[in-house]
Amino acid sequence: MPDSTQPLVSTRLPTAPPRWGFFKGLLTGSVIEVPALAVGVWLLGRLGATDPSVDFMRIIRLTAVFAGIAAVLTAAGIGRRAAWASVDAIGGRKHAIVVAARTHAAASAALLIIATIPNGHLPDHARGWIVIPIVGALVGAACGVVVGAVCGGAAPLRIADVVAIARTPGHALSQLLDPKDLVKLGTRMRSKTKQMFQGMFDPAEKRPDDDQADKTDKPDHENRD
Repeated sequence: MPDSTQPLVSTRLPTAPPRWGFFKGLLTGSVIEVPALAVGVWLLGRLGATDPSVDFMRIIRLTAVFAGIAAVLTAAGIGRRAAWASVDAIGGRKHAIVVAARTHAAASAALLIIATIPNGHLPDHARGWIVIPIVGALVGAACGVVVGAVCGGAAPLRIADVVAIARTPGHALSQLLDPKDLVKLGTRMRSKTKQMFQGMFDPAEKRPDDDQADKTDKPDHENRD
């Protein structure tokens, strides 16, 4: 019988973390981060903490411009953190998911504030500002669960599997829709996307030439002459 006074020595050998944790988090974040933050801003609009009349597509555009890069890089760092958490003293995929969700909740509380400011109609009382980080923490925890599941654990996914996440809706649509319907849907989506980006980067109206301005300023009898 072993002596209870002797300290227990762990026989667990050091294990290398799952590979490509940073890049898996980067790819996963590029898929889920901007839509998740946009949903958080939309929920804040329903709660009265921001402008409720803003269109959801406009929210996505503003979120991608002002918080997209920071959110994707945050997911990449959390992916690396989850990979190391899966092989620490506790280890395992569940522990990696918990660590990633906790870390991402703290980060998204600030990210949602950044994504909310460009939409305007900010709260003028302290209670409204308290709601924003709470919603951000909930959204971040959900994203952290996904990042932790992808980047942590003893049997991690490959990068090709992460890239395939974005292609999954396409395979599902190909099974549900006729090829002709897919062509129509693709054409409609292309036109909508073109209109969206033209609205974002539409240049200002060109000023009239000086000659034309002089002609419009001259009286009618001078023009007849």
